[in-house]
Amino acid sequence: MSLQKTIIVPLSCVSTVTWFFILFMVQAMQPTHLLAQFEKPSTLKAQSFLEPEILKGEHYTVDDTVHNDGLLNHYTVKSSFGEVKVISTSSLQILIGEIKAIAEMKKINTDDTAIASLKQSGKNTVEGVKTLVNDPKGTFENAAAGVGSLFNRASGTVGKREITGAEDSKVEQLIGFSKSKGQVANKFGVNMYSRNQVLQAELERLGWADYLGGLSVGMATSVVPGVGGVLLATSGTARLLNEAINTTPASELWLQNKNKLLGMGMNEDSIELFLNNAAFSPALQTVMVAALDSMKGVDNRELYIKVALQAGDPLMAKIITESAVLTAGYYKHVAPLKHFKPLGRLVRSETKDGSIVIILPSDHLIWSEKTADLASFLEEKANVSKGTRVEIWVSGDFSSMAQTKLEEMGWELHTKVQNQLLSAQ
Repeated sequence: MSLQKTIIVPLSCVSTVTWFFILFMVQAMQPTHLLAQFEKPSTLKAQSFLEPEILKGEHYTVDDTVHNDGLLNHYTVKSSFGEVKVISTSSLQILIGEIKAIAEMKKINTDDTAIASLKQSGKNTVEGVKTLVNDPKGTFENAAAGVGSLFNRASGTVGKREITGAEDSKVEQLIGFSKSKGQVANKFGVNMYSRNQVLQAELERLGWADYLGGLSVGMATSVVPGVGGVLLATSGTARLLNEAINTTPASELWLQNKNKLLGMGMNEDSIELFLNNAAFSPALQTVMVAALDSMKGVDNRELYIKVALQAGDPLMAKIITESAVLTAGYYKHVAPLKHFKPLGRLVRSETKDGSIVIILPSDHLIWSEKTADLASFLEEKANVSKGTRVEIWVSGDFSSMAQTKLEEMGWELHTKVQNQLLSAQ
């Protein structure tokens, strides 16, 4: 199977990048002054900012030519499993971890004939489960008390919860295959809801082998590069969260996330729209909810859910989730936050002392017209409240012009903030 055909970023992601630029548009606001000179998207050299161990490994090489769209970097990776294009440095690091895991998985032989036979057998023996899905009420009423109790959680979501493209079918989840697949994912330190289809093929192969009769596989040598497609620190907490996501049924995650969001006082209709947005995998949803839940006492956390409803594809969902995760890191490690407010289609945070905080999972921010619009709007907001400090925290860095312009406005700039914000999470 060609990796290029399966996990290459779809053309729809071009619209995602356009959408991310639109996030900087401040609706109904015109800047009081426009600068005559703006930067345009450019080409960068990977070797000038990526570590050598990221640039090249046993099974991959990152192309040195990197296209920056003004916010995010676009990478080309040549691997043993095909050529891949990914958007954002965090996506690149996650991909590298997955490539290493795929290579380790392929070393394990399985009886593919037996697995194919098992799949067919499973199709023939789960008619009762299909009936459960198609007619849940009647099936539950007729089920024996003991057996019926096993499906209490499933009955709470059948007919309400939508299956996303990142997870197994309802039948596979209910017959227990997904549990085997999640256990294999844990052994190799990857997320079972990854949209990397070559990785999914290996998880399926080893998962069915484990489901057939148990499979003894060793731990891969790669570390956990992220949870749910979101770059996090490789701390014990991140690993435990990844393992919990892999081993908890998607329907259970759906209910847990719904109950947590209800506990935060959010609108039930907005919650269900968010949880049924196919752009978010169960893993991304769980990471998002965990980040919001950790920010106790911050007003208007529901704003993140409203922003998430606008996500039309997985890249948009990932960017929004990363923003929430980084914001939770700021809340925990830097300063308490008071509330969230809209900034066009972005979220801005405000601290208890009135500071305005913008946190972006961007790779390389240039001085574009959109950036100038954003800066002008925030400058005006800061001037309304004399002495208000404006902070901007980014995952990557700024161009020289962007840094100069923002510092001239008195902004406090923070670059490469992931270690600082996520080191203990």
